[in-house]
Amino acid sequence: MLFSPSLKAYLAIALPMIVSNITTPLLGIVDTSILGHLPHAHLLAGVALANTVITAIVWMFGFLRMSTTGLTAQAIGKNNSQQTTQLLVQGLSIALLVSGLLLLIQPWLLQGALWFAQADEKVNQAASVYFAIRIYAIPASLINLVLVGWLLAHGKTKAIMLAQIGINLVNVVLDLVLVYGFDLAVSGVAWASLTAEYFGLTIYLLVGNKTLVKTHLPKVIQQIQLSNFNHFLAVNRDILIRTLVLESALVFLTFQGARIGVDVLAANALLMNFLLLISLGLDGIAYAAEVQIGKSYGAQDRTKLKQNYLLGMRLSVGLALVYCIVFALFDQQIIALMTDIDSIKTTANTFSFYIILLPLTAVWCFLLDGVFIGLADSKSMRNSMLVSVIVVFFPVWFIGNQLALAYELNQNHALWVAIHAMMLTRGITLARKITVYI
Repeated sequence: MLFSPSLKAYLAIALPMIVSNITTPLLGIVDTSILGHLPHAHLLAGVALANTVITAIVWMFGFLRMSTTGLTAQAIGKNNSQQTTQLLVQGLSIALLVSGLLLLIQPWLLQGALWFAQADEKVNQAASVYFAIRIYAIPASLINLVLVGWLLAHGKTKAIMLAQIGINLVNVVLDLVLVYGFDLAVSGVAWASLTAEYFGLTIYLLVGNKTLVKTHLPKVIQQIQLSNFNHFLAVNRDILIRTLVLESALVFLTFQGARIGVDVLAANALLMNFLLLISLGLDGIAYAAEVQIGKSYGAQDRTKLKQNYLLGMRLSVGLALVYCIVFALFDQQIIALMTDIDSIKTTANTFSFYIILLPLTAVWCFLLDGVFIGLADSKSMRNSMLVSVIVVFFPVWFIGNQLALAYELNQNHALWVAIHAMMLTRGITLARKITVYI
């Protein structure tokens, strides 16, 4: 089993995507690390706040990547190349439409975020500068979601990995040049991230164009009708609801941290980078599950579907254990790399044990998300998230917050306990549904 063709096919997708996904958070990590070494905490806090809003917007439309991968993989399993091209056209059309709408309403997005966060004036000023520049990366970000999802289903994982590495190299170089060379501080990191996103878009378009040469693109464009979007939109609707509910919890973590204090806001921003590393590493395996299970389900091969599910679970648990060991050994060193500000380091170290445990509580839901994306069972994903956030996350936070106040503990403990409870509930609720398919 160790050297089986199934494992090799799985790893051929998973390993490049793990490398690619682990580099993805560097856009945020590098930004916060560069500013974390400047002498003013409000610069880091402001960028963390604005970056959270932009990340939330992009992740809110993560359904574009998810649905494109799952449905395209199923179409490939059915040997229907015309349908795969139709799915790409549909995804790109929605990405362009949504991008235009977001750019139109950007002033209200920022004002709403600043009002809800209730941070101090210096933090708001830094957040406004960063947001005003970085928001124009949204079209590239959303189009990239579609292209990555489509290329992933076609097995172009090495190209995705190399493109992502290139994006982050561009971001790192420009961060250093603009912040330290031209003394642009917040605006420098914003311009660096924006340029990196459009660099990535250029690479993905070049790679995607080579794949499209062999497809039915002209014919699909001629036959495109609004009715063709029905199934695509139906799947996306439930994934959008699922993503919005998840984002409500993650954004709440940032904004509630802002209400507790600047140091907690900045520390949580650093710790969220650990969460991104965990999630995107585990998602590398989940992406392989999306493709392999989508193809198995499209080909109606139930035995292969179960085999891919169990294989993905073993790989995910193994990676989660590696994360726990690395974070337990090097959490303080990693935090120190991201900031020189003693108050932020002290606060982050106080809560780092939640990050050490998080891979084990989160591993199940990340893998199962990939499984259900491959199955295109968006309804189960939606219902699981509704229960996990509304029934578990917010009540656990409320109770924990009251206990923290009563016993004079830092209220940030309640936020991180609620995150763990949410992750565990997502895994449990999805695991109950998977029995229908295997």
